[in-house]
Amino acid sequence: MKVVTYQISSPMGPIQRVGVLRNQEIVDVVQAYALYLQERKSNHRAYETAQAVLGETMLSFIQGGQSSLEAAKIALDFLDTKPREQSIGNAGQKIIYSEDEVELQAPLKPVSIRDSLNCETHFRNCLKVVGLSEIPALFYERPYYYRTSHTAIGGPGNEIPWPGFGEKLDYELEFAVIIGKEGTNIPAERAHEFIFGYTIFNDISIRDYQSSDMLTTMGPSKCKNFTLGNIIGPCITTSDEMDPSDIHLQARVNGEIWSDSRSTDMHYSFAQLIEFISKEETLYPGEMICSGTMAFGCGLELNRFLAPNDVIELEVEGIGVLRNKMIR
Repeated sequence: MKVVTYQISSPMGPIQRVGVLRNQEIVDVVQAYALYLQERKSNHRAYETAQAVLGETMLSFIQGGQSSLEAAKIALDFLDTKPREQSIGNAGQKIIYSEDEVELQAPLKPVSIRDSLNCETHFRNCLKVVGLSEIPALFYERPYYYRTSHTAIGGPGNEIPWPGFGEKLDYELEFAVIIGKEGTNIPAERAHEFIFGYTIFNDISIRDYQSSDMLTTMGPSKCKNFTLGNIIGPCITTSDEMDPSDIHLQARVNGEIWSDSRSTDMHYSFAQLIEFISKEETLYPGEMICSGTMAFGCGLELNRFLAPNDVIELEVEGIGVLRNKMIR
């Protein structure tokens, strides 16, 4: 399933809910499961029970593990047995919304974000920016990754404010795995057990600032950390519906194709990344590990950069389209 965080208006102001995206509609899974419990299980505390099982946020939904997923599937199957006009939730609230009735938000506020440098072609194309003349031998021995801001999160449709420093702004064509289960020293062959799902990731980068950042040898910092600069969405596709080993990724700016790639560009698979990162370190539900930028997956490799009012669309097969506009 494709799970989302969406926002609706209420008498108390905007509220965010967890939903499932299907057939251009969004189903409120808590309301749907509560209706199932009320009608099929005669549960007089149906809404409270549903909220406890499914959680109030995407993070709590993920932390619920298999129980949350099973409840959501039961709720969706139950709705399919009912006429639409009878699908009314707690206190008369709607259960099913059309996409234009709600605002999609970043699907998750991640517990952490680790981004990898994982594509040989991309790395080779960007050597000068990272202060190198050739790819280090270590790249072929173990994965490179760094932690970036998990609080400067943008979502689908957000207008991304141009930061007050730097002129050469760039997108990065990536996708990411969301950890769904706690684990340490996870072997690659078992990594799939710890994956909740996948989402699109676009870390807007200030290239003229990055060159000075990298001179410190401490890696990217301010060049990738500013308001709404780490963008995720539009949904999380659960792991049972997606094989990330060979999928199509594309970046468009104002409708023009700038990047066209496949996930086979990744030198290390997500399973290998999880194995390495979890060595003597516990991974927790809600953490995000990114694929790294695909081959020719950013403007730096093309000597093309973003301009104010540009609309960026990252499309990843099996997930959807993450669309944002740069504003100044």
